[in-house]
Amino acid sequence: MHIALFSDFHPATIGGIQSSIRAQRHGLERLGHQVTVFTAPTPESTEPDPGLVVLSAVAGLRVNGFAVVGPTPANNRLIDAEFAARGPIDVVHLHTTYGVAIAGLHAGHKHRIPVVQTIHSRDDAFIEHTSPVPYASALLLRAVHGRFVPHRGDMPRRPESRAARHAWHTMVGQARAADRVLVPSAHFAALLRDHGFDRPITVLSNGIEDELIERARGFRPAADEDPRHGSEPAAEPASASTPPGAVERTRAIADEPLEPPTRPLRVLWCARLSPEKRLMEAIEAVRLTASCTLDVYGTGELSERARAAIEAGGLNGRVRLHGGVSQAECLAAMADHDVLLFPSSGFDTQGMAVLEAVAMGLPVVYCDPDLAESVPEGGGVCTPDPSVAALAATLHALAEDPAELTPMRKILAAHADSSRQSQLTGDLVEVYQDVLNLPHANPPNESNSAVLQTIPTAPGRLPLLGHSVVVLRDALGFVKSLTALGPIVRVYLGPRPAYVLTTPELVRAVGFGEAGKFHREELRETMQEVIRGASNVLSGEPHTLRRRMIAPALRQRRINEYAVTAADLANQWADRLPVGGTVDLVEQAHELVLDIISSTIFTADFTTAAKQEVRQNVPWLLEQVIVRAALPAPVRRLRFLANRRFSAKAARLRAELGAVVAEYRRTDREFPDVASALVHHVDPDTGARLTDAEIVDELLLMLAAGVGSTASILAWVWHEVLTHPDIEAELRRELADFVGTGPVSPDHVATLPYLRLVLLETLRYWAPWVSTHTADGPVTLGGATLPDGAMIVYSPYLIHHNEHYYPAPETFDPDRWFPGRVAEIDKKTVLPFGLGARHCPGNTFALMTITLATAALFANWRATPDPDHRVRAKTRDFVPAPNRVPVVLRPAK
Repeated sequence: MHIALFSDFHPATIGGIQSSIRAQRHGLERLGHQVTVFTAPTPESTEPDPGLVVLSAVAGLRVNGFAVVGPTPANNRLIDAEFAARGPIDVVHLHTTYGVAIAGLHAGHKHRIPVVQTIHSRDDAFIEHTSPVPYASALLLRAVHGRFVPHRGDMPRRPESRAARHAWHTMVGQARAADRVLVPSAHFAALLRDHGFDRPITVLSNGIEDELIERARGFRPAADEDPRHGSEPAAEPASASTPPGAVERTRAIADEPLEPPTRPLRVLWCARLSPEKRLMEAIEAVRLTASCTLDVYGTGELSERARAAIEAGGLNGRVRLHGGVSQAECLAAMADHDVLLFPSSGFDTQGMAVLEAVAMGLPVVYCDPDLAESVPEGGGVCTPDPSVAALAATLHALAEDPAELTPMRKILAAHADSSRQSQLTGDLVEVYQDVLNLPHANPPNESNSAVLQTIPTAPGRLPLLGHSVVVLRDALGFVKSLTALGPIVRVYLGPRPAYVLTTPELVRAVGFGEAGKFHREELRETMQEVIRGASNVLSGEPHTLRRRMIAPALRQRRINEYAVTAADLANQWADRLPVGGTVDLVEQAHELVLDIISSTIFTADFTTAAKQEVRQNVPWLLEQVIVRAALPAPVRRLRFLANRRFSAKAARLRAELGAVVAEYRRTDREFPDVASALVHHVDPDTGARLTDAEIVDELLLMLAAGVGSTASILAWVWHEVLTHPDIEAELRRELADFVGTGPVSPDHVATLPYLRLVLLETLRYWAPWVSTHTADGPVTLGGATLPDGAMIVYSPYLIHHNEHYYPAPETFDPDRWFPGRVAEIDKKTVLPFGLGARHCPGNTFALMTITLATAALFANWRATPDPDHRVRAKTRDFVPAPNRVPVVLRPAK
């Protein structure tokens, strides 16, 4: 099986839950199961662990020293991606009830994976002991938890505080959302039932790794030997858990220490230094018992208070703070002490230190009667009450008569293996197997798993890096090579797999939704500061509605109006090109396209500042979006300066465009531009209107598309014409016939048939090389069902360079689109603008812009390419772009 463990406490940190998770993971792995742990970040973790996935924490927020993780969209997407990459997951096992566990719960439900919930902690007691405002804290916890997990069903009234009741609502709500609930002790199971949880509960103790026990036992004294007295005769086993006279001595203790015995009792403390564990009470009890020493292992918020109490009480020679130690070190310390002091009361459901003491044969002094479930009868002492006086009296009794410890150690020796993880893992596996057999569970499809195994992986994969290196070296050559491997090819983007589709039939199954549902939330995350919710990143009904809302701005009537502006700007640009100087046509294409798009978006006289902001910032922002999309999220977050600059520029640009949109609304005039069309449109079906922020999103998307794809295709058209003399000669003949000596006009868009063939061939030859989608639920392609969260990739460039669909695909041949030959091309293979719901809505505008700009250049100029420069394709955008096209210009006439 493959089990996904979720915990808000990183396994590298110190604590009982963390120790139990480590033991469960290693126990399962020893039996051949696969385990992936999802958890919160922590500075303690420095070693790489391929089985560990660290989620993103809420910046600046920590509780009890631990980072707080929220079930955010980014974390949910990361979990989906890891499920897809590591898949299939059989069981989701939650070990906490906070943000990481909530995210795991949602993932289990979303992917139809059974969920097992272990509830370890008494959140009610924790809040009441540690929060300065328990009621407000419990209420806030319940409110936040209830946003993500339903709190359904009644909860019986009990004699407890309002804060405790709110905390129990959270725990019971989490339990009800799971398919199976585990708890470490029977008394905690009873509490859960008393609070209204009426489904079966499995009591399964936490465990300790066998190897740690074996290693630590090398330090343990023999069971019949007192470590302080040598081989003295053992006393008879005690019949009660409280030493004789302890109750009477409790009443006699006040503030004065008892007379010390001849030898000190070595007392061990091993727990988190927080109020609910009652460290300060333990130190005070030791102060009152001069006949003992105390070694404290652990870290937490009480560290400074503890040091102050030790200093004030003159205990430097008897009480020592050792700080945080590993579980192995704690076990070793238990082998060298006389007794474990565990004064927590009404808080712990079990206590990992108690289990460790039992495993090491170390008698336990405790004051919570519920913990007797974890301490074998006669293996420790339960104080008559939780008071400091009771603790001190018990310690003094043991110090005075250390022989009482010998029978306790003998009893513990008989139970020493009860907490071995090897004794418990089989029971845990049975729970997993049972939950997999529930009627609503979704066990892995073995036949589909076999199909997935047949999907070939592209050659060139490197450890950790995947295919990133080969893609960076030659992306276009790499994608073309995938055709020969099969209809679906697995590639790795770092450690994450992606599935590349190499046939137009499979591409259409994605584009038209035949394979299932898809989303683009990952793309949205990389650009959210600049483009927060544009149509290209929306999915489902929101995407359909947004496409309908922006369609009027791109209808043919509007395109005809924009063509007037585009023609004027193209003529002005051509007139100011330098004679005899070297110019880079790539730079010129970007400058002209950006000018045309910004001028067709805004025509009102109050848009000058916005146009300037667009021209200064959009190219840089677009480049950064592409870089951010290519980087893993953790690496992306480390680019502090670039991220700060990106946020600042995006905010300034959005503010400027937002002010213009607001002014369009205020003036309430109709202008022949995109902004006016978006501001005034009312959806006839719903009556909805775009908000100012939504309009800004769409305007920025149009600008980005122009600066990226449109400008790149325009530069490729110019390059291909200049490197094919026969094509240039034919184009010039057409321009002489239709344009002549006059300027280019909007009418020329429809009267240059050969230029249209050149443009179509450029769109084929330099089509987008990559398009990505993320599966929103399982999707079926080519007989294989890919898991929810799988990344699906297709490449129009790959299809367009497949000789099965395009004879001589590496030959730039505009004539293949001539009416006599175009019938040979299967329309399903023509993919320059995408297809289906994701078909580019601005394709007509792009074709118009490229046509007018090309006509203006070649009607007025002859360009001589630099013979020493080799034009190379860059793949920093979805459409390949030429690096540079340097030319020398001279007038055409």
